[in-house]
Amino acid sequence: MTTTVIDTPVNAAELPELIRERINRYLDDAIALEAAGVTGLKDMVGEATQPEDAALFQEHLAQTESQKRRLEVRLAELGGTSNKLKDVMNKIGMAATDLLHVGKDSEDKATRNLIQAYSIENAEIATYESLYAAASAVGDTKTALLAREIQAEEELAAKKIFARVSPNASIAIRVGVSEGRH
Repeated sequence: MTTTVIDTPVNAAELPELIRERINRYLDDAIALEAAGVTGLKDMVGEATQPEDAALFQEHLAQTESQKRRLEVRLAELGGTSNKLKDVMNKIGMAATDLLHVGKDSEDKATRNLIQAYSIENAEIATYESLYAAASAVGDTKTALLAREIQAEEELAAKKIFARVSPNASIAIRVGVSEGRH
């Protein structure tokens, strides 16, 4: 089997259709994750019990919106369009996860939000690794560079989020015990 290698595509016409469709699917998957992230982060900003967590989520929300836009631009450059059904399905998944928080006090929910955000960041890191590998394999350096750029942003966000898990869990247990909550 012969592998087609493309050198820095500028527009969709430079990529063979099959390769473009595959790269577009990877881009669309990343867009859907970021769209769900926007929805989740908006909720997390409002549910944060610590001001530094609300600020962290707000900062990452702006970054996530930027990431989504950059991915959409690249997808359009390659002649693709975003699958809105993926966005809807990811948002349903986020809502289903929220059902697991029913009955939790605000401090526990804030801690669970940080855990969920950390998990999402790591899924995104892996998504960008796969996008980078796919784009690199066919010589699409523009998409590969975008994947690495966003991946670095996600790694930094994950590190910041992880640093907030332990302090929040400590607060949640102290507040819950002091107020006699189970």
